[in-house]
Amino acid sequence: MGQVVSFISEKQKKQVILEKKLLRELSLEKIIRTAEDCFSPLFYFVPKQTDILYDGCIDFAIEAYLLGAQFGKFGFYGEPIQKARGRSEKEETQLLFELYDYAVSWSDAFNLTIASEPLLHACEHFIHSWWKEGFSQRIKRFKLRLQ
Repeated sequence: MGQVVSFISEKQKKQVILEKKLLRELSLEKIIRTAEDCFSPLFYFVPKQTDILYDGCIDFAIEAYLLGAQFGKFGFYGEPIQKARGRSEKEETQLLFELYDYAVSWSDAFNLTIASEPLLHACEHFIHSWWKEGFSQRIKRFKLRLQ
């Protein structure tokens, strides 16, 4: 008798392997630099030596990067980036509001009142830039036949 194989577990294994390969190409310094560019005008009180806010930003950047990479296969097959981004809009919006809540909680912890609109735009820019980075990296992997 043959062995019963679960396609779901095999798909999850392949997904984990792909994510490990994608994360090898990700630069921690680039994530921190992007977070500083987006949030340092708003969180001017956080010194660059303390990574209170930036530790959480790293997690959100990785999630957005992997989300964009997940939809990068559609871009390789000719789908425009706007349409592929529309496919992941629900997950991307969830990441955006989680990052926003995280940033608001840190501003409350330091008794700093930040206008919600600039903070939301900074979070949106941060999440979208890392989604786009993952999307383009996955297209590049497909072109190099690394998938």
